[in-house]
Amino acid sequence: MAYDEISRTLTVSEANSLIKGVLDESFYQIVVKGEISGFRPSPSGHAYFDLKDMNAALPSVIFKSSLYSMPSFRNGDMVVATGRISLYEKTGKISFIITRLSKAGDGELAALIEKRKQYYQSLGWFDPQYKKPIPKEIRTLGVVTSATGAVFHDILDVTRRRAPGLDIVLFPCAVQGEGAEITIASRIRQANNFDNVDLLIVGRGGGSQEDLSPFSTDEVIIAIKESHIPIISAVGHEVDWALSDYVADVRAGTPSIAAEMATAEIFKRRESLSTVVSTLSFLMKNKIMEAKERIPSTIILSSLMKERIHEARTRLPKAESLASLLERKIQDGEYRVAMAQNEIYQSIKDKVKESEIKLNGLKAALSISLVPQVKENKVLLRSLYKEMKTALSHKVDTDTQLLSARKREIEALSPLSVLKRGYSLVTDEKGRVVRDKNQVKEGESLKIRVENGTIRTIVQKENI
Repeated sequence: MAYDEISRTLTVSEANSLIKGVLDESFYQIVVKGEISGFRPSPSGHAYFDLKDMNAALPSVIFKSSLYSMPSFRNGDMVVATGRISLYEKTGKISFIITRLSKAGDGELAALIEKRKQYYQSLGWFDPQYKKPIPKEIRTLGVVTSATGAVFHDILDVTRRRAPGLDIVLFPCAVQGEGAEITIASRIRQANNFDNVDLLIVGRGGGSQEDLSPFSTDEVIIAIKESHIPIISAVGHEVDWALSDYVADVRAGTPSIAAEMATAEIFKRRESLSTVVSTLSFLMKNKIMEAKERIPSTIILSSLMKERIHEARTRLPKAESLASLLERKIQDGEYRVAMAQNEIYQSIKDKVKESEIKLNGLKAALSISLVPQVKENKVLLRSLYKEMKTALSHKVDTDTQLLSARKREIEALSPLSVLKRGYSLVTDEKGRVVRDKNQVKEGESLKIRVENGTIRTIVQKENI
């Protein structure tokens, strides 16, 4: 129903509903310029304040759903607000429901920044071919920002966590307000005079377009372009931007993201090193565990070897006694041969002497009557003696040769003589001579006697 057609009395609710309908239809979208006053945050997340001028005030509200996309503001700010006039039927109060808001003069500022953007773009200053890469090896990181803001502390937190050994140099400057662009450009040039600065972060926290405007000025753009140090621009939040983002070598959504970009290579190497250390630690632990698991078997093997060594040592005297017995028998044989030789020589000598005595006696007894015969017999005896001596000498030589042959036979049969010719004597654990491979088994301990010593060995499968 149209308000000019009403001819009856209305209730308050009907009247407010009628007024609301008229306001919603007639003031659906209006633009109002005024000063923010009485701003008071609400627990609900909505913003309530008045827009006022010298003569009047208009109750205004920005709902929570729209507030996040608007620039920050405070009491006393001159703003241009777009929205609709509506009436809250329950109380009958009129409110200006704002859907868009900007600082007064932001329109002119936006137009100026856009014009400046087109100019530098036409010069090619934003082209990727002019961008310097971020160095992989960074020893010193420079930061151009406010000394009192949260930006520098955020960058410090990120770099200390990701690259603890990285040096950070702060070049403090004003980031908003009159003359801020001069100090920003000056600090960029100052950083370029430092020989050890490898990378530079230029930025600030979020704010309105006016707050961010110093980073879109000619002074800052030229200083960034002339910098020989690679620059990361980190102005505002993700949704914010400035011309420094376009002319810088890299743009970061936030200062913290800029710090992550600056330390990406260092962090990657640390992670790789950490992975290597973890892998080596894991492998070492496995090796230690394997070694611990092998200790019992090693102990058992060691014990077994000790037992076998003990058994070998127990059997050693027996084998050595056998060798000694053989040596003694050989020595006894040699002694008996020598004694036999001596006895033969002494027996022959005694017989010859005995014969000489008998001949002398006969010579004395028959010297008178039997001289001629004696002489004849003497000649005969001398001849017989000579023949007997020759025969006996021949007999001695024959017996000596026979004894020498027996000695050689004994030596040939002796194990020691065999050893001298390069052969060896093998005995088992019980001191028995090994003549057949089937006498031994795998793992059995053997003693090998050679000319100049003994060798101990363990039978392996391929030797059986």
